[in-house]
Amino acid sequence: MAVLNVISVSRHRLTTDGNGVTTLVALAGCPLKCEYCINKDVLSAHKSVPCPPEKLLEKAMIDYCYFASTGGGITFGGGEPLLHSEALVEFMAIKPDDVSVVLETSLNHDAETVAKVLDGANELIIDIKSMNPAIYRKYTGLDNTNTLHWLKYIIDNGLQNKCTIKVPNIPKYTQKEDIEASVETLKDMGFTKINVFDYLVKE
Repeated sequence: MAVLNVISVSRHRLTTDGNGVTTLVALAGCPLKCEYCINKDVLSAHKSVPCPPEKLLEKAMIDYCYFASTGGGITFGGGEPLLHSEALVEFMAIKPDDVSVVLETSLNHDAETVAKVLDGANELIIDIKSMNPAIYRKYTGLDNTNTLHWLKYIIDNGLQNKCTIKVPNIPKYTQKEDIEASVETLKDMGFTKINVFDYLVKE
């Protein structure tokens, strides 16, 4: 059975990670090496606690009344939660229907089980970094082939309405025209919920 390598669990979050009251579960590991990563603690599994999906659900259900009454549920972040896609599929198979699952993801993972996670999640919050391959590679250390593949999968399967795409202004990496180009590309693909924001970087 697959396990979720949990770094932290934060309860009673309101409208910050999806609808209603949510519990944010930070999972270990990320393929990206972003210069301005705000969650460097999640990059190593050494700091995590292995947790089977049913055990995590048992712990989370202490807040079931909040989830059910507000349309909330569990938000998986990281790091990159799709690295745990097999365990996430198991989690979604056993959770109550009225408990939502939200993923905060860069979509940069190539496991076949990612498709099942994207299908089963109630909401996807996608940090796209940049649609420009050169900027993406310079900032993250990887290319965006997987990201583009899963964006196409989302469109091909009519899942775009549950997606919020985050397009950051990244100091030293993006200019106004880069951000505008990313937004236009995403609109052309069929995405409508696009959030442009600034990375706040401490000098």
